[in-house]
Parts: sequence; structure tokens; C-alpha cells
Amino acid sequence: IEDVMAAAHPLLRVTGLQKSYNVPVLSDFNFELQPGEVHALVGSNGAGKSTFARILSGLTIRDGGDIQFNGQPHSPISKREAEQAGVIMVLQELNVISTLSVAENIFLNRLPQRGGFIRTATLHTNCREALARVGLGELDPETPAGTLGVGHQQPVEIAGALSQNCRLLILDEPTAALTDPEIEKLFENIRRLQADGVGVIYISHRMDEIQRIASRITVLRDGRHIATHKAKETSPAELVR
Repeated sequence: IEDVMAAAHPLLRVTGLQKSYNVPVLSDFNFELQPGEVHALVGSNGAGKSTFARILSGLTIRDGGDIQFNGQPHSPISKREAEQAGVIMVLQELNVISTLSVAENIFLNRLPQRGGFIRTATLHTNCREALARVGLGELDPETPAGTLGVGHQQPVEIAGALSQNCRLLILDEPTAALTDPEIEKLFENIRRLQADGVGVIYISHRMDEIQRIASRITVLRDGRHIATHKAKETSPAELVR
């Protein structure tokens, strides 16, 4: 995967990104992501990580700077517009609707219909394909999402992201509520995405996990790019420093 990344054009290139809320939150921030790369973003609370993610996801409008995604200018003004471009964010607070089925959650705004009626067989077939991509092929599409634990709700949400032709997946503190086996499952899913050329921005403060899953690590402090290191060539102590 690293050889492919080295030869490829960046999937995402961010230069001079600016955002202020009375005070600067992002100042001349630069970032790059290759296809199939997991690039971790670290920094203390208030460093600007979530603001950056929200700008990419269409939830916040930047004040300045340039974003190129898939070779095209990227300036989404809504979450839906970002998703149509292939940028999906899975938040720490999952957006699963507990009263709906797994299938309805995955295809919430894209339910297959004919004559005003939902085509249930098509929905379930599409759902099984989406679940298989995240290793949940055995899960019944009709299962109420609210009966699932977080370890299953999160991959259901990721399955929904992938069903929308996801090219960039942003994970914000994705392991905060997961057990160790569930974290392993998440990492398996991330590696599947890498093999498909999906780029992943992984926001976390858990250094041991980051060094296991990420190719590169970028440090943000006070809204500024401080350093980018290869994960294998740096230590937690160096990142903290």
C-alpha cells in the first residue's frame, strides 16, 4: 500500500487553511492524504482537529485557503454536498437512529422505491452487500439498530458511508467507546478500505493505536501544522513534545 501511495497523486491536498471564531482556530494549515492512506491527526483539545474535519465534511465554511480533493476544488456548503463528493465523517457520537432497522439506517435517504413503496427485497440485498464490506455479513438487515451495541452500531454507520461511494472517511475518536476486540474489528475494516484506495483521516489521542494503524501522523497545535512524521519513525514521547 505504501508503494502505491508514494506513486499516486494526493487524494486530498490542503494549503493555507484559515478559520477564525473571534480568535484563529486554524492558521495557514497544510495537510496531505494519499489514496489508501491512514493519516492520523493529533493535538490537544482546541488544537483545531474537529474544525478541520467539519470543514472537509461541509459542516463549517472555511475563511481562506485551498482544498483539492480527487483533483478538484473542494468547497462543500453542506454535509450532503460533501458526501456526494465522497467525503464521509463518522463522529464519536454515532448518528444511528435506534428505532429504525439496520437497513433503513444504512440507506436512510436513499431507500429503493417503486410507485411510492419501498422495495424491501432490493433494500435487504443492498444492505447485505454493504454489511459484508465491514465484516457484518451475518447481521439481519431487519434488526432494530437500537438493539445493537456500540461495537456493531459503528460499523453499521461505516457501512452506510461506504454505500455512498466513499473516497475519504474521517473517523473522530472512533475507539472511545469500543472494547479491545471491537477495536480489532475496526482496524480490520480500515485495512479493507485501504485496499480499496479509500483515504482515512484518523483523529485520536491514543498513541498506541495511532502507531498501529496510521502511515503518517500530523500534529496540530493552536490551529497550526507543527509536524508530520512517518508513524514507524516517531515515538509517543516525540509526538507529545
